[in-house]
Amino acid sequence: MMRDQVPLTGIVLSVFPIGENDRRLTILSKERGKIQVFARGCRKPNHPLFGATQPLIYCEFMISEGRSVNYLNSAEIRDTFPWLKEDYDSICYSSYFSELAEYFTVEGMDERNILNLLFVTFKAMEKRQISLPLIRRIYEYRILAFYGIGLEVFSCLSCGREEDLNTLSIGQGGVFCDNCRDKIGDTRLHPAALTPALLYALQYVAAAPLNKLYAFNLTEEVFAEFAWIVRHFMRLHVDHAFRSEKML
Repeated sequence: MMRDQVPLTGIVLSVFPIGENDRRLTILSKERGKIQVFARGCRKPNHPLFGATQPLIYCEFMISEGRSVNYLNSAEIRDTFPWLKEDYDSICYSSYFSELAEYFTVEGMDERNILNLLFVTFKAMEKRQISLPLIRRIYEYRILAFYGIGLEVFSCLSCGREEDLNTLSIGQGGVFCDNCRDKIGDTRLHPAALTPALLYALQYVAAAPLNKLYAFNLTEEVFAEFAWIVRHFMRLHVDHAFRSEKML
């Protein structure tokens, strides 16, 4: 039994073919968080929903909610993000960002933080004021923080001191001051020396408003250190093989 029609606004994260002409969409929406929706007949090129049922399309949808199945009735495209498909690199990175969003989000939960993060990330890709590899590491670091897996980079994990933070333990999840760095313990847990520029980058990405998240750049040396930290932190906390990451 179907309920009344429900309006949704969101981004199509992924599309899966069903039968000969149907698709199952995973939509990240403002109103329902992540939701699975079936679109009947939309794989036909002349179908009115053909364009709106592609990956990485921002639409206003009208769906019918059922107890176990949701169906798409209509859709109005608001943005197609054409720059995400302009070249191979853009396709790979945007696919990876959407796959991460789909992996971390939960159906029925309020996921507006991730939806907004996707928006500002896509806009950063359009502007290209910073490199795609840096956008990737910023996105990874921030999406982990949204789920409570962020690094403690503002005070010493041992004594709470906010000055002389010069050592990071990825395994223990945060920074240590000069007086406490000998308490890190197991040195196999990815310890890293922190320069002021690297510490500032970690703090900035953790706390910056989303509309300013990509409003900075790093030198080649600091980026290499920042990327190393985020890569190891991801590997430590995310035990999943992302298909799109292999393309990167």
